[in-house]
Amino acid sequence: MDIAVKITLVASIVLVGYNLHQLVTSYEAICEKVKEFKAMALENDSDESAVRRSNFVLTAVLSIVFVLLTFLSGMAYWVVSVVCLKMLVSMFFSHLEIRQIFREDSIRPSLFKLTKVDSVFNILTGLAVAVISIS
Repeated sequence: MDIAVKITLVASIVLVGYNLHQLVTSYEAICEKVKEFKAMALENDSDESAVRRSNFVLTAVLSIVFVLLTFLSGMAYWVVSVVCLKMLVSMFFSHLEIRQIFREDSIRPSLFKLTKVDSVFNILTGLAVAVISIS
């Protein structure tokens, strides 16, 4: 098994684990984390644009690495494209969350539900990539 495939398998498992945690986290817990996050941001003199920028860089780098790993693992181009599209959608939802936190001091239940659906699709993506990696 090639080293890129092994790293892709580990990254897929991490993706699944992180999104499982996101999926089982309650709305009340998210609202509490939003309050803590906003307080820490204000404490560190971070405004919305700085947080959005750092969030974009972090999510973009992690997404690019994951997509690159799927490519280097020799997966079909259509699989790599689907993974890339899925990561872009997740980045968009992450951007919406940050914007909503700073503008409304909370997460609306509708966005919360969308992020739950996104987590389900991220879990399915991670599982699919893992299965393809070991086959």
